[in-house]
Order: sequence, then structure tokens, then C-alpha cells
Amino acid sequence: MLAATFGLIRITRTAYTADSVTYVFERKKDLFGREVCRAFRVTDHPKPPPPTPVPNLVGGFSRPYIPDRPPDLKPVVEYVDVSCNDRRMEKFPPGTLTSPVPRHP
Repeated sequence: MLAATFGLIRITRTAYTADSVTYVFERKKDLFGREVCRAFRVTDHPKPPPPTPVPNLVGGFSRPYIPDRPPDLKPVVEYVDVSCNDRRMEKFPPGTLTSPVPRHP
């Protein structure tokens, strides 16, 4: 897949979205005849929320903080269709990527 990749779309973490890297590797037509690109997206999970203070109710000891989800969740990996004209796409000649996540130019 890395050899066929001709574009990368990087999404930077915000309050609403997690970091992701999308590897665009194939052009195809959708049901309506429009050109779309097939891509492989790797999305990191958002960081767990910071610890919140727990009110001290009994005996002068606070309860330990228990996060909503474990911190060692694996990233989400999926195939997606994206626009071939996405303005966020960094274009590369096919076969030139030498590492899975190249540095920003």
C-alpha cells in the first residue's frame, strides 16, 4: 500500500477530533460516476480527560480517579473514500514514500 500511496491527509488533534493520517492510494468512480479516491486512515484515540477532583465524602480520603477508558487503546484503522481534490492532501509521486509517516515539509 505504501508504494501505491500518492497523497497524505493529516488531521491535527482538536477538541473534537483526534490525530489521523490518511494514505490515499487509488482512484475510482463512485455509483454516480464521480471520481473518488480510496484511502487507508489511521486515527489515534483522543487522550483521556485530565483527572477531576472527587469530592471528599467519608473519612477524609478522596476516592481514586478512574479514567473513562484505558489509556492503552489501539488506533482505529479503516478504509475510507475521500475526495481526490481534498485541499488538505499532500501529493507525492507514487512509490516515493519511504516511511509510513514522513515529516512535514
